[in-house]
Amino acid sequence: MKKQNYLSVSWSILSTVLVFAFALAPLGVFGASTLGTNMSTTGTFAQTVGSASAALFQNAAGTVTTLSIDTTNVRVGVGAAASTTFEVQGTASASYFFTTNTLQAGGTFAAASVAYSRFGADTTGHTLAAADDVLFSGLVEFNDNAFFDARVGIGAGAPATKFEVQGTASASYFFTTNTIQAGGTFAAASVAYSRFGADTTDHTLAAADDVLFSGLVEFNDNAFFDTKVSVSGNFETTGRIRAGTASHSFIGSVAVSSNLVLGTASGSVGLYTAEFSDSAVGTASFLFAGGGTSASTTGTCFQLKDNTGKWVYMSINGHATTPTINLGYVRCHP
Repeated sequence: MKKQNYLSVSWSILSTVLVFAFALAPLGVFGASTLGTNMSTTGTFAQTVGSASAALFQNAAGTVTTLSIDTTNVRVGVGAAASTTFEVQGTASASYFFTTNTLQAGGTFAAASVAYSRFGADTTGHTLAAADDVLFSGLVEFNDNAFFDARVGIGAGAPATKFEVQGTASASYFFTTNTIQAGGTFAAASVAYSRFGADTTDHTLAAADDVLFSGLVEFNDNAFFDTKVSVSGNFETTGRIRAGTASHSFIGSVAVSSNLVLGTASGSVGLYTAEFSDSAVGTASFLFAGGGTSASTTGTCFQLKDNTGKWVYMSINGHATTPTINLGYVRCHP
């Protein structure tokens, strides 16, 4: 009785398996399957195969891949097979973009990248090394204000000041309420006056509108000085020195290498070594006062040369009524 029950159960199980096998085999459940309608699951959909094309979402013709899942290399591609962990072929948009690492844009990059963010495939020529450092290989345009809280350097080398340009810079206008330091190697600290060169003042320059020139200065047009001019060395001119109506004084010696003309030139400049003339009608007055305007024991002495080249001295002898002229070869000045 027990043996008959065992055979009965076995035939029942075998019959059930055969029914399912013959019923499902035509549907291709045990091979490639095609679902003509939607597929949904309330559980988890797991794809356990290891393949570079484990899952493909394509158009009806199978010629365009919209989404590609690579379970072998752990990659997801949108628009094409991915060469990185996540890759989009075409334009992508996002409400926000967050990354704790770097951003690499505008170039063809391998999976390995640099330690800083960059736009373009160039590498840094300075010390960029952090995730918040950014390198721009191409042009950068700002249509509004740009704020830099640290130093800005253009050209080679790290900037030593707030803004530094290595090379030639141009500007339509240049305004500064402080000083200009040019023509020298300057540290961040500077002097209180403007200067061309690294020398420091020997006088009392102390304001932003004071200027020191360490080198030569050339004026190819007129130069106007509204106050005094002090020259500690030689003062040389290849033309004339013209004085206005104001008085002028010289503390040291005045050497003239060419003709000396005092007053209005007579038109014979070059004929006389020195010319004293006046265009006004009347008597021209000249003062030669030894010892100033006060009386002197030696008076005024003129030193001349005779036609033999010998020195001749002329002085005036005082008299109560009629002075006389003393002319001879004896020195009349100390």
